[in-house]
Amino acid sequence: MEDRPGALGAVASRIGSVRGDLVGIEILERGGGRAVDEIVVEIPDPELLHLLVREVHEVDGVEVESVRELETPHDVRLDPLEITLRLLACETPQAVAAVLAEHMREMFELNFAVVVDTAAAATVAAAGQAPESAWLAAFARGGALRNGNSAVPGHDEEMVVFGLDFQGWSFVASRHELSYRALERSQAFMLCSIAGRYCRVLAALSPSPAQG
Repeated sequence: MEDRPGALGAVASRIGSVRGDLVGIEILERGGGRAVDEIVVEIPDPELLHLLVREVHEVDGVEVESVRELETPHDVRLDPLEITLRLLACETPQAVAAVLAEHMREMFELNFAVVVDTAAAATVAAAGQAPESAWLAAFARGGALRNGNSAVPGHDEEMVVFGLDFQGWSFVASRHELSYRALERSQAFMLCSIAGRYCRVLAALSPSPAQG
């Protein structure tokens, strides 16, 4: 929508006009006079969905990018904290990787999420149907060389890679239907950074192999 006073209020009014209950708002991105918001709405009847979208489109300068049903309601403000708590409950780096992949996929509605060992070209943990480990490792190495811990351009913004700074591990994810927004990129980068730092702590605390 246009990033101007009253725009969101006009959208909320249209939602209310079809008996929709606005229960969540998150500003995903702002810039160039536009704002991208994620809005969670409860409606009393699924048949009202098309009417709801039509009403929102009536607001000047507003476009609906996508509409999807949330199978599991979540609070985007609390999700990163919940994932962090789950990461800190892990006892091994491998467990950290598994939690990161599983819950990042759920939080960001990803097609797949993988932690890959770029040096060994091996998958450490995966959630969803992912490409082969060798391909993911090559993609992650290319992303790190070109952009550091940022999204990799030239892939229709479908894929992202973030380094964990732990033994060459990288987080690689894909989402086909929605572009990654600025807030989501920041959240993913921070969660991967936390995961990587905790992996280093766990590795330092693990007992050294006994020497004969």
